[in-house]
Amino acid sequence: MLAALYCRYSSDRQREASIEDQARNCRRRAETEGWTLVASYEDRAISGATSERPGYRALLTDAEAGRFRVLLVDDLSRLSRDQVEAERTIRRLEPWGIVIVGVSDGYDSRSKSRKVHRDVRNLLNEVYLDDLREKTHRGLEGQARRGNNAGGRCYGYRHIPIEDPTRLDALGRPAVVAVRREIDPDQARWVRWIFERYANGKSPGWIAAELNRQGVPSPRGSTWASSAIYGSPGKTTGILRNPLYVGRYLWNKSAWIKDPDRGKRVRRDRPRDEWIETELPELRIVPQGLWDRVEARLTLQTVRSTAVRQALHDSARTGAPLRHLFSGLLKCSVCGAPFVTVGNNRYGCSAHKYRGPAVCGNAISVKRTLVESRLLEGIKHDLGSPDALDLFTRETRRLLNEAAAQTAPSADRLRRELADVETKIGNLVAAIAAGTFSPALQSAIEAAEARKLSLSQELDSLETLQPNRLPEFLPRAADIYTEMVEKLETALAEDTDQARECLRGLVGDEILVRPAEKGDYLEAEIRAGYLQQASGLTSRSGSGGRI
Repeated sequence: MLAALYCRYSSDRQREASIEDQARNCRRRAETEGWTLVASYEDRAISGATSERPGYRALLTDAEAGRFRVLLVDDLSRLSRDQVEAERTIRRLEPWGIVIVGVSDGYDSRSKSRKVHRDVRNLLNEVYLDDLREKTHRGLEGQARRGNNAGGRCYGYRHIPIEDPTRLDALGRPAVVAVRREIDPDQARWVRWIFERYANGKSPGWIAAELNRQGVPSPRGSTWASSAIYGSPGKTTGILRNPLYVGRYLWNKSAWIKDPDRGKRVRRDRPRDEWIETELPELRIVPQGLWDRVEARLTLQTVRSTAVRQALHDSARTGAPLRHLFSGLLKCSVCGAPFVTVGNNRYGCSAHKYRGPAVCGNAISVKRTLVESRLLEGIKHDLGSPDALDLFTRETRRLLNEAAAQTAPSADRLRRELADVETKIGNLVAAIAAGTFSPALQSAIEAAEARKLSLSQELDSLETLQPNRLPEFLPRAADIYTEMVEKLETALAEDTDQARECLRGLVGDEILVRPAEKGDYLEAEIRAGYLQQASGLTSRSGSGGRI
């Protein structure tokens, strides 16, 4: 049988030879069984807790295409350390006829006890991750309590490794056992500058713009934004709220949790009583008096925002407005930043507003209602034209032909497997008709019938993309397209999110907005999707627009 092997190791602290060791074990087993290795997949320094691994994704793609029939892994933890993901993967591979063999842990998907075996192994693998996570957190807590860095960089400081001369790392160098911070004099000067300007009445936006004008590198090496200055109340984020600048190190403020639905890590704030605070007076950058002045102004701003919110009712928002029809679609052609509402219900370049003219000189803004009315009018007119419908039909035909070409090998494989299953069912029925009946035969027929139904349904879904189905599909697609265009205004009135998604499908992911060469107005250009047009929008409040 044709076989493939998959190898993985978790972090750059493990030996690179781990991959070679796993591969050697798998090859030895393949030779013993007489299997022919036709593919090899690997993921280096990638956790088994995530499914976003290039080698792993390629493995699944080739398995579905029928490139091999046996998958060899050193043990099931190489496939995944997430119990749910591991079970999902195995249940996906087995119906495709893939035999899964764990060389070191003895797993074999052909065994009757395979479900019990893998449930136990997957549970142990996940418990191992939980235990490792707990030990790692405990180790970081110890570093934080000793005043060492326990993760992340902070503007104003540099990292100094603490080495153990009695221990060597994998490269033969002294092992790094901890990292401490020390003040970076050049960055510390700018930290004090920021605090002084804010204490004297300057806004975070003005401070960010001035830093960018002077060419001061931001903490991430790009440009400064007002959000990096102001931060978030209650979360001690942002330059002005960081207590490390007065010698207080806070750790364990948040945790990264894997979202089970999206499979991505999301940040969750921890309760205040779980925070760990360490006094480090040697790391103070901001004098106490200056810190107190800044704290007083931040508190006053929070009180004012709260008062406004209560005056407008608790449901009112004093921050960014609700998303509108073109939110997330408009992009500044000068700098590439999103166009957002910048005050008084107008659209403007976010980089110019939050980072200053040194980053983007596009200072023109335009009323949101004018943007929506003029662009929507032009989009509906052009999308509803015969040329646009013809373009949609041609593009749909091209994409369906490409999809049909890509799915042809899978369809052929399904037809071959379906024929094999039907032959198997016929042989089983013939055996029963000849007088050979047993519960095992009955179970085999039921399993084969279930597989036949699954293959038939999968084959039907692929055959809908075949070229001979285009004549019946294209009219329906054209009707759906026409309906989407006609319902744009209705969707806008009923559900802005729905209207926005409808727009994305018609015009692509962005609409470029640029200052006109002559005149104080903006031009919007749609270069993607099914519409390509240019529209002019005036920047003067209350005046007409151009198209």
